[in-house]
Amino acid sequence: MQLKLICSPLCPLLLTTSNSNHMPINKKHISTIILVLSLMFMSSCTEIIQIDINNSEPQVVVEASIGHGETAMVILTQSVNFYTTDEYPPIQDATVTLTDNEGITETLTQTAPGIYVSVNMKGAIGKTYDLRIESGQKIITSTCKIPGYVPVDTFRVVNSIYPGGGPPILPNQPANFYEVYVSYTDPAEEKNYYRLILSVNGIISKNNYIYDDRLTNGNQVENLLVVYDPELETGDSIQVEVQCIDKSVYEYFKSTGNSSMGPGNSSSPSNPYTNLNGAILGFFSAHTLERREYYIE
Repeated sequence: MQLKLICSPLCPLLLTTSNSNHMPINKKHISTIILVLSLMFMSSCTEIIQIDINNSEPQVVVEASIGHGETAMVILTQSVNFYTTDEYPPIQDATVTLTDNEGITETLTQTAPGIYVSVNMKGAIGKTYDLRIESGQKIITSTCKIPGYVPVDTFRVVNSIYPGGGPPILPNQPANFYEVYVSYTDPAEEKNYYRLILSVNGIISKNNYIYDDRLTNGNQVENLLVVYDPELETGDSIQVEVQCIDKSVYEYFKSTGNSSMGPGNSSSPSNPYTNLNGAILGFFSAHTLERREYYIE
């Protein structure tokens, strides 16, 4: 990390007036002096200093999920130091097991470096799953339940020129914005949490779309997701995966959205919330899912 230390030989500077016949300094003169000094300060010397950041022990990063009707996937990597590149080393020596509330256990198979998947076990609505990861001397566990399924009522995409809506001004005029509307009816008898994953041509958006029903319980809800990509062409696709998630997963993604301020917008930075035991980075999500797709015409 490099910080610029700015110094100026003009500081401190003392301005005085004398009893000579010069005109007194008025507000206009003071403003001119301040402007000149500001320009001189901005053009003064610049020195680059290096700040030493202590190295930290690598941490296990867990991205684990099982969707209803689909097999489980667990991605294990190691964290890196601040000045290291964005290549996170995969963890390849782990033993990963998944057990449901009926006592059925499966050891996941490593299909690529750091990627472990189940072969027989698939997620089922209402089931609870226990995840266990053993890597060296480290043991990580987590428990998560697949909540009730809330189906998508409507899915539509509107091509617009301006943010917030509006059709193209001229016929066949290419538009820059795609407004993606996803609606569903929230069940009134239970607390629900949702996560929407937006992808363009298979590339997942970095935006964090999570919702709860604190203000919409029992109502029909329509969420707006905006895609801005002026280079989209005919045949390109926009995908949305709608998940009903556990509260602990909602809290994780909520905290990652505010991680620079710490969980819950605390005054000091801290790691995001996690539903893992034995690790501080990552999550385990058991969820429902429904996928919708739109092709650019």
